[in-house]
Amino acid sequence: MKKRIYIVLATLLGIAFGMNGGERKDSLLTLEQCVSMALENNRKSINSRNNVEAAVYLKREAFTKYFPEIAAMGMAFWANHDILQYNLLDIVELGLIKKGKVAGVQALQPIFTGGLIVNGNKLAEVGEEVARLRHQQTENELRLTTETLFWKLNTLESAMNVLNTAVAFLDTLENEVKVMVDAGLITRNDLLKVQLKRNNYLAEKVDLENGILLVKMLLGQYVGLGVTGNIQISAEVPEVPPACPYDLYTPTVNALPLTADYQLLQKNVEAKKLEKRMEIGSNLPSVALGAGWYYHDLLEQNHNFGSIQLAVNVPLTGWWSGAYGIKRRNLELTNAKNELDDLGEQLQIEMQDKWNNLTAAHRKMQIEKDGIAQSEENLYLNKMYYEAGMCTLSDLLEAETSRKESGDRYVAAYGNFCTAKSAYLIATGR
Repeated sequence: MKKRIYIVLATLLGIAFGMNGGERKDSLLTLEQCVSMALENNRKSINSRNNVEAAVYLKREAFTKYFPEIAAMGMAFWANHDILQYNLLDIVELGLIKKGKVAGVQALQPIFTGGLIVNGNKLAEVGEEVARLRHQQTENELRLTTETLFWKLNTLESAMNVLNTAVAFLDTLENEVKVMVDAGLITRNDLLKVQLKRNNYLAEKVDLENGILLVKMLLGQYVGLGVTGNIQISAEVPEVPPACPYDLYTPTVNALPLTADYQLLQKNVEAKKLEKRMEIGSNLPSVALGAGWYYHDLLEQNHNFGSIQLAVNVPLTGWWSGAYGIKRRNLELTNAKNELDDLGEQLQIEMQDKWNNLTAAHRKMQIEKDGIAQSEENLYLNKMYYEAGMCTLSDLLEAETSRKESGDRYVAAYGNFCTAKSAYLIATGR
């Protein structure tokens, strides 16, 4: 009877830990597909792409300031009495201009604006670059979150597969033990232990089912499939853990200029310099050259003529308030430079932290893989001891539980390793 129990135990455990093999359905989504869908469909990514497009339009809008401003005007009027009235020798009253028409078109070309147009275009270009860098940040965030949710779901589903197999094993074992209890070979206490363990597993299944549904909803929402919880994934957990990726390591000082975060800090300094120049330019004289063609119909005479204008604007009192504005821009520029140095150092610390997390995740993954072999050996020995009457059923159940948990921990450790690797690559601008 005991030999039959051991055969069932070995078969079911073999099925449980072969759960990552076998055929995969085409409808299952791989990690790469989930990431691609998130970058394409997630609303954060869509809004980020819109922001880039808006920055491009703003840059084009700023470029139009180089060209002349052309305006047309027209007016017609009718008065209830003459606009101009004269009394000649207090004898004759003369009235003029009771109605008329005026029209014209004028072009005004900026010649010198204190650098406002040039620096404004440069600032708009910086704005476009900032929008693209922020879009890259958004994609990095989406990629890392998607991978985290993907491996979390895979871990939970793997745990559910192992748990279902363990419950099936206990169902079979319960029937076998009942037969042995009825035959008087063992006490009823052993049957209660099996039933108690089975109930504990069923309670774990309830929590696992809720966790799987929640993570599926989160992942589905992230990749643009909605929150129905119908998403299905395909993940391969290798039996042999991958080697530690020491070749990915790069000195933090070399990686710093590659990161979107540091480039944004540099763009902030560049923007503050341009804003300071524009503040200075707003207090300088401006010169514009204009030309126009005009027409009027007054005094019942039609006339049209052209003209050339030179417009000069000198802000005489502008420097009073402008001097304070320039000082304010100087302080903002100094703060931006300080943030570049301070946050740049923090980014290097974060890179090192991500590398430490990656190497630690690899060591933990290797430890959990070794734990599987140890738990298998422990289960094998307990089966032999139980067959020889040298250990109790509780010892055998405990060994089976340890074997199940070691498999769960390895799957989770592999997912943590993959996520840590992505986090390090993103932190170093790759």
